[in-house]
Amino acid sequence: MSALAGLALDFASVRRALRDGASVEQLVSESLRRVRSAAGDGVFLAIADEAAVRSAARAVEDRRASGAAQPLAGLAVSVKDNIHVAGLPTTSNCSAIDLRPEHSAHAVAKLEAAGAVVVAKNTLDQFATGLNGTRSREPLCRNAVNPAYIPGGSSSGSAVAVARGLVSFAIGTDTGGSGRVPAACNGVVGVKPTLGLVSGRGLLYNSRLFDTLSVFAASSAEAYEALETMAGHDPDDPFSREDADAIDLTPSGDGTGVLATILPDQLRFFGDRAAAAAYEADLAALRTAGFRLKEIDFSPFQEAGRLVFGSAFVAERLVEYGAVLERDPAAVHPAVRSAIEPGAGHTAKDAFEAIYALAALKRRAQAALAGADALVVPTVPTIFTIDDLLEEPLSRNTIMGSYTYFANPLDLCAVAAPGNGRSDGLPSSVCFLARATKDATLRGLAGRFEAAVAGAVPASRSP
Repeated sequence: MSALAGLALDFASVRRALRDGASVEQLVSESLRRVRSAAGDGVFLAIADEAAVRSAARAVEDRRASGAAQPLAGLAVSVKDNIHVAGLPTTSNCSAIDLRPEHSAHAVAKLEAAGAVVVAKNTLDQFATGLNGTRSREPLCRNAVNPAYIPGGSSSGSAVAVARGLVSFAIGTDTGGSGRVPAACNGVVGVKPTLGLVSGRGLLYNSRLFDTLSVFAASSAEAYEALETMAGHDPDDPFSREDADAIDLTPSGDGTGVLATILPDQLRFFGDRAAAAAYEADLAALRTAGFRLKEIDFSPFQEAGRLVFGSAFVAERLVEYGAVLERDPAAVHPAVRSAIEPGAGHTAKDAFEAIYALAALKRRAQAALAGADALVVPTVPTIFTIDDLLEEPLSRNTIMGSYTYFANPLDLCAVAAPGNGRSDGLPSSVCFLARATKDATLRGLAGRFEAAVAGAVPASRSP
């Protein structure tokens, strides 16, 4: 048994262990040991070679010894398998795809340069198309809090790896909620940054217009620290924001302010009373912390969310995966095929109409948020069991995106943070959303919310 077997792998614990004499190699090797012990649990699609991990760790130690800044030294990270990591395959969870990248994705390379060591590739809903975690090969990745429940998707393995204490943090992606829904289902933090703040170079896109890399961690402070390392302008990514280097991620806000909330008659929890009660408790915590809540009309956000999969925007998925669908349809999960095939039926006229409709909805959403620092919503309306999800794989997947689909089409940044918890032991989560570039505002909000619900940490986060 490793001498570090009982160590939590959060940032503070790892750094304390480093100060106490543990080496980077010992710390990342302990994470790799845990990852290997979970190899049959459906959390990972590929695991790094031990020699490669130890070599990377020793390189970090050498850079530290030479005086180079290595702020992420000792931290092990796992990466969603639609993002390139040199030395590991990229498959997007499809047997018809087997890419062997020579270079890591731009954002992953920045993490590695800062001292983080990649130990594994995480499972995902195939092609990053899904919000539930069951559109995957067997064995299915299961919820870290209660294995009878879905882990959320599409970044299922990334969230579960953090929730189970297998890695220090994980990288996912987010198009319609894939960086927030799994965080909510497993009781961890999920950060979806402003579009273009993090380079997408080295990513197999679900939607280049609406995709971004996301971060999963045990706390918002840790998630945003990783984001700070990944963020920045990439001149080789045409969708990278030119002002990305100027966006300050220092937490902002004085602890008070106005938060927009959904009108009560527009809130839906689909019969889940525990979820509804937990959300009310989370709002109460915000009021106690000094925030004023302002109810707004949620309809423009709902309509924008429906455009993601209910309009010509769905045709964009054929850009990356259409050839696979034509060449080897049997390799495509039936639910994924049902989600992306309708894209072939849209015309160019349909696409322009969707673009025009979205522009109008952006104006309406901006007007609704006027005078508020951010919008706060339940991250998910409910959490289905795996059996219930598989009974209705399409409609119940859509339900999971009720409060997430709209964020990227409306160019909002977001963070999902664990709340007070539910009466049935499952985690609760709220999501804060703000206009593009207001990531620092959300960082401050998430931190203050975490303080307000301190003590509601699921036991599953310990190793």
